[in-house]
Amino acid sequence: MTSGVIVTILGTAQDGGIPQAGCSCNRCKDAHNDLKMRKFPVSLGIQGNDGSKHIIEVTKNLSEQLMFWTPEHNDIFIPETVSVTHLHLGHIEGMGQFGKPVMGLKDLDVYLTQSNKDIIDNRSDTKLMIEEGNIITHSVEFGKSFEPKEGCGFSLEFIPIPHRSELGDTAGILIKGKKRKILFLPDQDSWNETLNYYSKKNIREFLKMLEIDEAFVDGTFWSMDELPGRDIKKIPHPTIEETIERLGAKRNEDPNISFLHLNHSNPVNDIDSAQRKIIENNGWKISKRGDEFEI
Repeated sequence: MTSGVIVTILGTAQDGGIPQAGCSCNRCKDAHNDLKMRKFPVSLGIQGNDGSKHIIEVTKNLSEQLMFWTPEHNDIFIPETVSVTHLHLGHIEGMGQFGKPVMGLKDLDVYLTQSNKDIIDNRSDTKLMIEEGNIITHSVEFGKSFEPKEGCGFSLEFIPIPHRSELGDTAGILIKGKKRKILFLPDQDSWNETLNYYSKKNIREFLKMLEIDEAFVDGTFWSMDELPGRDIKKIPHPTIEETIERLGAKRNEDPNISFLHLNHSNPVNDIDSAQRKIIENNGWKISKRGDEFEI
C-alpha cells in the first residue's frame, strides 16, 4: 500500500528510443556501447493509493520499464490498466507483450478514445488478444474524467490535441489526484494549432485553463535543423526552442514544466549541452526516467 498516488516517469524518449534503430550518430553509438546512456520511449507508471498499478503508453521497452518501476526485491509490477494517448508506433509497440506469446494476461483494461478503440479492435493482432481474453478495450469520451480502477485514488481525463491523424486521433491526458494535477502532453503538431483549438492566446492561458501543477510536454526537437536529409515539416512538433521563446523565464505562479519525448537528435539529451542550460536557466526542466510525483 502507498500513502498516496505516485506517478513515475518510465521513459522520456521519442518513439524510437535511444539508441534508435539504424542510426549511426555518436549519441546512438555511445548508447549501444554504454547501457546507462539508453533512453526508453515515453511512458508513465502510476501506483494507486490502493497499491494498484497503471501505465500510460506501452512501449517496446515494456519489460525493462516494468523492472525499473518495481522496488528492489519485489515481484515485477504487472499493470492492471493501460491508457494510450494515440496509435503511433512508439506508444503502442509493446501491446502484443500482454498476449499469449509473452505475459498472457487476462482481462487487462485498455482505455482509448472511441476512434482509437475502433481501430485497435479491428487490428488482427489486438483483435486476437481481445478474443483470447488478454485485453478488454474501453472507449473514453474526451473531457470526461474516469477512474481506471475503482478506488485507485486518481482519475484520468483525455483532452483532444491536434496531431497527425493518419492513425486515429490524439489525446493529452490529465492525471488528477487529491493533491496535484498533471498534464501529460507528449505529442502535438504545434502550439498554434493547440492554442487555436482551445481559443487561448498563449501557453500560460492554456495551462491555467487546465488548472495543473505539473506539465510533461512535447520536447521532440530542440530546433528545426536537427535532421539533415529529412523534411522535419512532415513530422511536426513544436521545438523546445520555440516553447522557451513563448514562455520566457518561469514565473512564481507558473506550473512546473518539463520536456519529454526527446528525439535521439535532440542536444538536450546531453547533460552539459548549451541548449539544456538554456532550459534550466529559465526555470524549466528536462524529464528523466525515475522522476516521481505524489498527487
